[in-house]
Amino acid sequence: MRTGPGRRPAGVPMRAAATGAALLALAGCGGGAGGTAAPALTPPPLGTPTAPPSGREGMLALPLSAYGTDREQDARRQQAVRALTADCMHTAGWADFTRDDALDSGGAVPDAAALPAGAFGYLRAEVAAVQGFHGPTAAAPARTPRPPASEAEGTAAQECVKKALTAVRPADTSGSELVNTLFGQSLDATGRDARVVGATRAWSACMKDAGFAEASPDGLVARYHGPGRPTAEELAAATADERCTAAGNLAGVWFAVLAGYQRQLIDANQERLAAYRKSLAEQTAELTRLAGS
Repeated sequence: MRTGPGRRPAGVPMRAAATGAALLALAGCGGGAGGTAAPALTPPPLGTPTAPPSGREGMLALPLSAYGTDREQDARRQQAVRALTADCMHTAGWADFTRDDALDSGGAVPDAAALPAGAFGYLRAEVAAVQGFHGPTAAAPARTPRPPASEAEGTAAQECVKKALTAVRPADTSGSELVNTLFGQSLDATGRDARVVGATRAWSACMKDAGFAEASPDGLVARYHGPGRPTAEELAAATADERCTAAGNLAGVWFAVLAGYQRQLIDANQERLAAYRKSLAEQTAELTRLAGS
Protein backbone atom coordinates (compact mmCIF):
# COMPACT_ATOMS: atom_id res chain seq x y z
CA MET A 1 0.00 0.00 0.00
CA ARG A 2 1.36 3.41 -0.89
CA THR A 3 0.83 6.16 1.59
CA GLY A 4 1.64 9.81 1.97
CA PRO A 5 4.99 10.73 3.47
CA GLY A 6 5.31 10.30 7.22
CA ARG A 7 5.97 13.07 9.67
CA ARG A 8 9.63 13.85 10.17
CA PRO A 9 10.52 14.79 13.74
CA ALA A 10 13.39 17.28 13.78
CA GLY A 11 14.50 17.41 17.38
CA VAL A 12 17.37 19.45 18.67
CA PRO A 13 20.15 16.84 18.22
CA MET A 14 20.19 14.79 15.01
CA ARG A 15 20.33 11.57 17.04
CA ALA A 16 17.19 12.56 18.93
CA ALA A 17 15.45 13.29 15.66
CA ALA A 18 16.26 9.85 14.25
CA THR A 19 15.10 8.12 17.40
CA GLY A 20 11.99 10.28 17.51
CA ALA A 21 11.04 9.38 13.95
CA ALA A 22 11.24 5.64 14.64
CA LEU A 23 9.44 5.75 17.96
CA LEU A 24 6.73 8.13 16.76
CA ALA A 25 5.88 5.62 14.04
CA LEU A 26 5.68 2.89 16.68
CA ALA A 27 3.44 5.07 18.81
CA GLY A 28 0.83 5.27 16.08
CA CYS A 29 0.65 1.70 14.82
CA GLY A 30 1.44 -1.84 15.82
CA GLY A 31 2.53 -4.91 13.96
CA GLY A 32 0.23 -7.41 12.30
CA ALA A 33 -1.99 -9.59 14.48
CA GLY A 34 -1.18 -12.87 12.80
CA GLY A 35 -3.73 -14.79 14.89
CA THR A 36 -6.73 -12.99 13.41
CA ALA A 37 -8.24 -15.20 10.73
CA ALA A 38 -9.99 -13.53 7.82
CA PRO A 39 -13.73 -14.28 7.71
CA ALA A 40 -15.39 -15.40 4.50
CA LEU A 41 -15.79 -12.23 2.44
CA THR A 42 -18.21 -11.76 -0.43
CA PRO A 43 -17.84 -9.27 -3.30
CA PRO A 44 -19.57 -6.09 -2.07
CA PRO A 45 -22.02 -4.14 -4.23
CA LEU A 46 -20.45 -1.22 -6.04
CA GLY A 47 -23.32 1.15 -6.72
CA THR A 48 -21.93 4.07 -8.71
CA PRO A 49 -18.29 4.29 -7.63
CA THR A 50 -16.87 7.80 -7.48
CA ALA A 51 -13.20 8.59 -7.07
CA PRO A 52 -12.42 10.78 -4.03
CA PRO A 53 -10.70 14.15 -4.54
CA SER A 54 -7.29 12.70 -3.64
CA GLY A 55 -5.74 9.45 -2.53
CA ARG A 56 -5.17 10.65 1.02
CA GLU A 57 -8.73 11.88 1.37
CA GLY A 58 -9.96 8.54 0.06
CA MET A 59 -7.94 6.66 2.67
CA LEU A 60 -9.19 8.88 5.49
CA ALA A 61 -12.79 8.20 4.43
CA LEU A 62 -12.44 4.39 4.57
CA PRO A 63 -14.47 2.58 7.26
CA LEU A 64 -11.39 1.25 9.10
CA SER A 65 -9.88 4.74 9.24
CA ALA A 66 -12.44 5.51 11.94
CA TYR A 67 -10.44 3.17 14.19
CA GLY A 68 -7.12 4.93 13.78
CA THR A 69 -5.58 8.18 14.90
CA ASP A 70 -6.62 11.27 12.98
CA ARG A 71 -4.73 14.49 12.38
CA GLU A 72 -6.12 16.11 15.50
CA GLN A 73 -4.94 13.26 17.69
CA ASP A 74 -1.56 13.23 15.94
CA ALA A 75 -1.25 16.93 16.73
CA ARG A 76 -2.17 16.27 20.37
CA ARG A 77 0.46 13.53 20.53
CA GLN A 78 3.15 15.85 19.23
CA GLN A 79 2.10 18.56 21.68
CA ALA A 80 2.29 16.03 24.52
CA VAL A 81 5.74 14.87 23.39
CA ARG A 82 6.97 18.46 23.32
CA ALA A 83 5.62 19.13 26.80
CA LEU A 84 7.00 15.93 28.33
CA THR A 85 10.40 16.39 26.68
CA ALA A 86 10.71 19.97 27.91
CA ASP A 87 9.71 18.96 31.46
CA CYS A 88 12.26 16.13 31.36
CA MET A 89 14.99 18.50 30.20
CA HIS A 90 14.16 21.02 32.91
CA THR A 91 14.43 18.26 35.51
CA ALA A 92 17.81 17.30 34.01
CA GLY A 93 19.04 20.85 34.50
CA TRP A 94 18.51 22.45 31.09
CA ALA A 95 16.26 25.28 32.17
CA ASP A 96 16.30 27.18 28.85
CA PHE A 97 15.07 24.18 26.82
CA THR A 98 11.64 24.97 25.38
CA ARG A 99 8.83 22.89 23.93
CA ASP A 100 9.70 24.18 20.48
CA ASP A 101 13.19 22.73 20.88
CA ALA A 102 11.81 19.27 21.60
CA LEU A 103 10.22 18.11 18.37
CA ASP A 104 9.14 19.65 15.10
CA SER A 105 7.40 17.74 12.31
CA GLY A 106 7.76 20.41 9.66
CA GLY A 107 4.95 21.89 7.62
CA ALA A 108 1.88 20.01 6.52
CA VAL A 109 1.68 18.36 3.11
CA PRO A 110 -1.49 19.22 1.13
CA ASP A 111 -3.83 16.26 0.56
CA ALA A 112 -3.71 16.64 -3.21
CA ALA A 113 0.09 16.50 -3.30
CA ALA A 114 0.53 13.51 -0.98
CA LEU A 115 1.88 10.38 -2.63
CA PRO A 116 -1.01 8.16 -3.73
CA ALA A 117 -2.34 5.42 -1.49
CA GLY A 118 -3.62 2.17 -2.86
CA ALA A 119 -2.87 -0.18 -5.71
CA PHE A 120 -3.28 2.41 -8.44
CA GLY A 121 -1.71 5.59 -9.73
CA TYR A 122 -3.72 8.45 -8.33
CA LEU A 123 -2.48 12.01 -8.54
CA ARG A 124 -4.35 15.05 -9.77
CA ALA A 125 -3.27 16.21 -13.22
CA GLU A 126 -1.77 19.46 -11.94
CA VAL A 127 0.25 17.56 -9.31
CA ALA A 128 1.35 14.74 -11.62
CA ALA A 129 2.69 17.26 -14.13
CA VAL A 130 5.16 18.82 -11.68
CA GLN A 131 5.74 16.19 -8.97
CA GLY A 132 5.68 12.88 -10.78
CA PHE A 133 6.05 10.02 -8.31
CA HIS A 134 8.32 11.95 -6.00
CA GLY A 135 6.96 12.98 -2.65
CA PRO A 136 6.12 16.63 -2.12
CA THR A 137 8.35 18.90 -0.12
CA ALA A 138 6.76 19.84 3.18
CA ALA A 139 6.52 23.47 4.15
CA ALA A 140 9.29 24.75 6.38
CA PRO A 141 8.69 24.54 10.13
CA ALA A 142 7.32 27.69 11.70
CA ARG A 143 10.33 27.80 13.99
CA THR A 144 13.80 26.31 13.55
CA PRO A 145 14.89 24.64 16.80
CA ARG A 146 18.17 25.95 18.14
CA PRO A 147 21.16 23.59 18.02
CA PRO A 148 22.19 21.92 21.28
CA ALA A 149 24.54 23.97 23.41
CA SER A 150 26.73 20.93 24.01
CA GLU A 151 27.01 17.21 23.38
CA ALA A 152 25.69 16.63 26.90
CA GLU A 153 22.52 18.59 26.13
CA GLY A 154 22.08 16.69 22.88
CA THR A 155 22.38 13.35 24.66
CA ALA A 156 19.94 14.46 27.37
CA ALA A 157 17.43 15.61 24.72
CA GLN A 158 17.70 12.27 22.95
CA GLU A 159 16.86 10.38 26.13
CA CYS A 160 14.02 12.73 27.02
CA VAL A 161 12.46 12.34 23.56
CA LYS A 162 12.61 8.55 23.97
CA LYS A 163 10.86 8.73 27.32
CA ALA A 164 8.21 11.11 26.01
CA LEU A 165 7.42 8.97 22.96
CA THR A 166 7.13 5.88 25.15
CA ALA A 167 4.73 7.73 27.43
CA VAL A 168 2.32 8.61 24.61
CA ARG A 169 2.12 5.15 23.06
CA PRO A 170 -1.41 3.71 23.00
CA ALA A 171 -2.13 1.37 25.89
CA ASP A 172 -4.22 -0.92 23.66
CA THR A 173 -1.57 -2.07 21.18
CA SER A 174 -3.55 -5.21 20.38
CA GLY A 175 -6.33 -2.99 19.05
CA SER A 176 -4.01 -1.24 16.61
CA GLU A 177 -2.60 -4.63 15.58
CA LEU A 178 -6.14 -5.83 14.86
CA VAL A 179 -6.91 -2.78 12.73
CA ASN A 180 -3.66 -3.23 10.78
CA THR A 181 -4.48 -6.89 10.21
CA LEU A 182 -8.03 -6.15 9.05
CA PHE A 183 -6.71 -3.46 6.73
CA GLY A 184 -4.31 -5.95 5.20
CA GLN A 185 -7.09 -8.49 4.76
CA SER A 186 -9.27 -5.91 3.04
CA LEU A 187 -6.42 -4.99 0.69
CA ASP A 188 -5.80 -8.63 -0.18
CA ALA A 189 -9.48 -9.18 -0.95
CA THR A 190 -9.61 -6.00 -3.03
CA GLY A 191 -6.60 -7.04 -5.08
CA ARG A 192 -8.34 -10.32 -5.97
CA ASP A 193 -11.73 -8.76 -6.72
CA ALA A 194 -12.71 -9.31 -10.36
CA ARG A 195 -13.88 -5.72 -10.79
CA VAL A 196 -10.59 -4.30 -9.56
CA VAL A 197 -8.66 -6.78 -11.68
CA GLY A 198 -10.67 -5.72 -14.74
CA ALA A 199 -10.20 -2.01 -14.06
CA THR A 200 -6.47 -2.56 -13.58
CA ARG A 201 -6.23 -4.40 -16.89
CA ALA A 202 -7.95 -1.48 -18.61
CA TRP A 203 -5.47 0.86 -16.93
CA SER A 204 -2.55 -1.26 -18.15
CA ALA A 205 -3.84 -1.22 -21.73
CA CYS A 206 -4.26 2.57 -21.59
CA MET A 207 -0.73 3.03 -20.24
CA LYS A 208 0.68 0.74 -22.93
CA ASP A 209 -0.98 2.87 -25.59
CA ALA A 210 0.68 5.90 -23.98
CA GLY A 211 4.09 4.25 -24.26
CA PHE A 212 4.42 2.93 -20.71
CA ALA A 213 4.10 -0.84 -20.64
CA GLU A 214 3.96 -1.25 -16.86
CA ALA A 215 2.58 -4.52 -15.47
CA SER A 216 0.88 -2.80 -12.55
CA PRO A 217 0.31 0.71 -11.18
CA ASP A 218 2.64 0.00 -8.27
CA GLY A 219 5.43 -0.60 -10.79
CA LEU A 220 5.49 3.09 -11.61
CA VAL A 221 6.41 4.13 -8.10
CA ALA A 222 9.02 1.38 -7.85
CA ARG A 223 10.53 2.58 -11.11
CA TYR A 224 10.56 6.31 -10.59
CA HIS A 225 10.37 7.13 -6.88
CA GLY A 226 13.68 7.95 -5.27
CA PRO A 227 16.13 10.78 -4.53
CA GLY A 228 16.56 13.76 -6.78
CA ARG A 229 14.10 15.62 -8.96
CA PRO A 230 11.59 13.95 -11.30
CA THR A 231 12.72 13.51 -14.89
CA ALA A 232 10.74 14.49 -17.97
CA GLU A 233 9.97 10.81 -18.55
CA GLU A 234 8.62 10.44 -15.01
CA LEU A 235 6.39 13.49 -15.37
CA ALA A 236 5.05 12.11 -18.63
CA ALA A 237 4.38 8.73 -16.99
CA ALA A 238 2.62 10.36 -14.03
CA THR A 239 0.45 12.44 -16.35
CA ALA A 240 -0.51 9.34 -18.38
CA ASP A 241 -1.13 7.47 -15.13
CA GLU A 242 -3.57 10.15 -13.95
CA ARG A 243 -5.36 10.11 -17.28
CA CYS A 244 -5.62 6.30 -17.48
CA THR A 245 -6.75 6.02 -13.86
CA ALA A 246 -9.57 8.47 -14.54
CA ALA A 247 -10.50 6.90 -17.90
CA GLY A 248 -11.39 3.54 -16.36
CA ASN A 249 -12.40 4.93 -12.95
CA LEU A 250 -9.84 2.66 -11.33
CA ALA A 251 -9.67 4.79 -8.19
CA GLY A 252 -13.45 4.91 -7.81
CA VAL A 253 -13.79 1.13 -8.23
CA TRP A 254 -10.82 0.41 -5.95
CA PHE A 255 -12.07 2.57 -3.09
CA ALA A 256 -15.65 1.31 -3.37
CA VAL A 257 -14.56 -2.32 -3.30
CA LEU A 258 -12.08 -1.74 -0.48
CA ALA A 259 -14.69 0.05 1.62
CA GLY A 260 -17.16 -2.79 1.06
CA TYR A 261 -14.74 -5.44 2.29
CA GLN A 262 -13.78 -3.29 5.28
CA ARG A 263 -17.43 -2.99 6.34
CA GLN A 264 -17.70 -6.77 6.33
CA LEU A 265 -14.57 -7.10 8.46
CA ILE A 266 -15.84 -4.48 10.90
CA ASP A 267 -19.15 -6.34 11.25
CA ALA A 268 -17.22 -9.51 12.09
CA ASN A 269 -15.13 -7.74 14.77
CA GLN A 270 -17.60 -5.26 16.26
CA GLU A 271 -17.00 -5.95 19.94
CA ARG A 272 -13.20 -5.77 19.81
CA LEU A 273 -13.21 -2.68 17.60
CA ALA A 274 -15.68 -0.90 19.88
CA ALA A 275 -13.35 -1.51 22.83
CA TYR A 276 -10.42 -0.18 20.83
CA ARG A 277 -12.32 2.95 19.83
CA LYS A 278 -13.09 3.57 23.51
CA SER A 279 -9.40 3.24 24.37
CA LEU A 280 -8.55 5.79 21.65
CA ALA A 281 -11.00 8.26 23.16
CA GLU A 282 -9.40 7.74 26.57
CA GLN A 283 -5.96 8.26 25.11
CA THR A 284 -7.07 11.48 23.43
CA ALA A 285 -8.16 12.80 26.82
CA GLU A 286 -4.82 11.76 28.34
CA LEU A 287 -2.82 13.40 25.54
CA THR A 288 -4.77 16.60 26.07
CA ARG A 289 -3.90 16.47 29.78
CA LEU A 290 -0.21 15.83 29.08
CA ALA A 291 -0.01 18.62 26.51
CA GLY A 292 -1.41 21.08 29.02
CA SER A 293 0.88 20.04 31.84
